[in-house]
This record gives sequence, C-alpha cells and structure tokens, in this order.
Amino acid sequence: MKRVYLEICNACNLDCPFCSNPKGQSYLSLEEINDYLDQIRPFCSYIYLHILGEPLMHPDFDMILHLLDEKQMYLQLVTNGTLLKDHPDIIDHPCLRKLSISLHSVNSISIGPDYFKTIDRLIEKDTETLIELRFFDRGNLNDQLKNYLADLKKRYEFMETSRSNSYRLKDHLYVLFEDLFRWPSINDPFISDEGTCHGGIDMIAINSSSEVTLCCLDPYAYNSIGNLKEKKLKEILESERYQLICRQIKEHKLSCELCQKCSYRLRF
Repeated sequence: MKRVYLEICNACNLDCPFCSNPKGQSYLSLEEINDYLDQIRPFCSYIYLHILGEPLMHPDFDMILHLLDEKQMYLQLVTNGTLLKDHPDIIDHPCLRKLSISLHSVNSISIGPDYFKTIDRLIEKDTETLIELRFFDRGNLNDQLKNYLADLKKRYEFMETSRSNSYRLKDHLYVLFEDLFRWPSINDPFISDEGTCHGGIDMIAINSSSEVTLCCLDPYAYNSIGNLKEKKLKEILESERYQLICRQIKEHKLSCELCQKCSYRLRF
C-alpha cells in the first residue's frame, strides 16, 4: 500500500461548513496507536494521521511522532494550522515527510495575525520537508486569505508544476488550488456500480473507533472490512471479503454501496 490513514482523533477545534465531522470526541489511546502502527508497518510505512478531526489536538501528538521515528515510519500531516504555534519545531522532525496546511479551513472565521506569522516561520525555514499550502475553494476566499495569497505572490514566483493547479514557490514549498469536494454519503443517489478508485488497493483507513475501511472518505466506516479491537490487521487484509473487493475494483466493478454513490472517485 502507498499509505494508511490513521485517525488518531475525530475532535476538531473548528467548524468548517464543508466538513462532515460529527464533532465527536473519540481518541485512540497511545497504546492503541503503538499497537496499530506495529500492525501497519509490514504493509506500509507512510501514515496520514487523520480522516476527520485535527490531529494536533491529540494530547500525545509529540509522543506519536517519536513512535513513528522508532518504527522508521513516515508522516504526511494534514492540519488546519491553528495549533502549529504549539509545535514550533515540527518541521524539523525526522519522520515528517510532508506538511499540508489547509488554509481554507479558516475561511469562515476571523483568524488572528499570529496564524499567518506561524506559517511564515515554517515556510521560511531551510528544510527537506515538503510544505503544501492549500487554498481550496479559491473563488470564495475571505479577505484575510486573499491578502495572504497576494502577499505570497509578491514574495515568490508561482511556477507551474506537472500537477494541475499546483505551483512551486521554492524548494520544498508548494501552493495547491482545488475545488472543495463533497464528502460521500450513504444517503447520496446511486451513480454507478462500475468504475475504479485508489481505495482499498493503494490505501486503507482506520478510524478512531478502530474500524478498518477502504478509504479516507469513509469516516463512518460504511465500507468496514473489520475492527482492530476484534481482529489483527493481517487477518483483515487476508480476509475473503477484502480480497474480493480489491479484485472487483481492479475489474472496474464497485460492490460497496458508498463507492457506488461517491462522486470523488470520478476524478480517477
């Protein structure tokens, strides 16, 4: 697998209108995280610490980084950026491969100047870690984000990359523009039972209730293939159900109901 999403908590300090977060307060314990990382390691070394929720809210976040280091695993961190001020040295952490800051998360609130100062301190550092500044829903940015984007354009040349709507500002610093996507729901209308996706094959996700599901867009585990409190990950991935789903996806057949109603997969 290319990556595994491990939702260490589903709590968040924001209330973004585009997010389907139920505002839960579910946290995996440090012991559970340590165990799950050991189970993931034979299959994948790249970890994303979220599905929903803000990972920096986890009280043991710094210790989780140390666990990743000890196990020689690598982190791609997505955050709304509001708590980065509490982790000034995060960009230098050995396990961190990529830091994606979703600036559009603060689009609907008034954010203080310290938010942008923290981001500037990070992007001005000489680091090998990739930093990605995300401006999703570009046409509807508030004045604060518009001003910050304008300031970035004064300071850096925006150089096109091979990825659509992605720009390189300097070594290891990128800006990404994308449309907001709609979280799939089991209540959405049927689209098709034919098609493909990266879910299940290139990735799996483990939510904060320890449910293992096919992808990061399934926080409620509609497509659950097992629970780590009941079975080990190896057993789940060797199960007849999971193997059948993967074979079907490779044959462009979608047997899971959420997949049949997901519009995000149409991008592939």
